[in-house]
Amino acid sequence: MIKINLLAGTEKAKARAAKVPKFEGVGTLGQNVLMAGVVILALLFVGWRWYSLESERRQLKSEIVKAQAEKERLQAIIKKGEEYKAKKELLERKISLITQLKRNQSGPVHLLDEVSKQLPDFLWLDSMNEAGQSITIQGKATTYNAVSNFYNNLTGSRYFQNVVMGSISAIPVGVTFSLTCQFLAHPEGQAEASGENPPAGG
Repeated sequence: MIKINLLAGTEKAKARAAKVPKFEGVGTLGQNVLMAGVVILALLFVGWRWYSLESERRQLKSEIVKAQAEKERLQAIIKKGEEYKAKKELLERKISLITQLKRNQSGPVHLLDEVSKQLPDFLWLDSMNEAGQSITIQGKATTYNAVSNFYNNLTGSRYFQNVVMGSISAIPVGVTFSLTCQFLAHPEGQAEASGENPPAGG
């Protein structure tokens, strides 16, 4: 008959279990590692977020500089456009005035043509009255120089004489002026009638 000593096996198992070393504080170490990992991840996220915001800030700053440069370029173009528009309006006023004078004025068309040839930039006429050879002109200009140029143009033309500058007054958009002169439709004939020699080639 075979006898099995179960108690002896149980005691050997307990002895082996007693020899296995026990580690205390394993749970606390795991928690510390987990907390350290969370802190590291948080720092990495904050660093990445700061880098993203800084890159975005630099990009926005660069775009603002480009937009400012584009704004200045467009302002220069707008200024040129306004100058062109002002010149165009002055030209249209001249054309309109000449057309109106040609339609309504009883004097010769030759007078209107010669006056229009002497009109400088930035000057236009409001009225022109003719009484025989005497002409009274009233108009406006953006600068005094434009009035002076018109006066010089008339005095330099062989079709006008006795040019006398009248009053010049400042207005919010420039100046108003008036002048009188005499128109010679045929200066060669006038020279012959007065006993003067006509200009060569006339």
